Amino acid sequence: MTIHHEEDGKFWIETRQDVEPIIESAKMLSMEKPDKDFTRVALIPLSILNQSFTDGWFDDPDAWKKWANDPANASFRTTKGTI
Repeated sequence: MTIHHEEDGKFWIETRQDVEPIIESAKMLSMEKPDKDFTRVALIPLSILNQSFTDGWFDDPDAWKKWANDPANASFRTTKGTI
């Protein structure tokens, strides 16, 4: 859901997302045996993807590693360990 605010001539877009289905999918995927050629490490909510564009770290692999390794985002991980 996107909500628009107008206050003091400023404009914001607030994005909210129910991430519970993504967390449940990540749990299920974490129980699968990883592919030897390709390993998915996390599921990324659309709100985080949008944040990466807005904040300018979409194309920064180190920023994605930091996001994925942050304990606050552990529920989105599909593999154990660190990247």
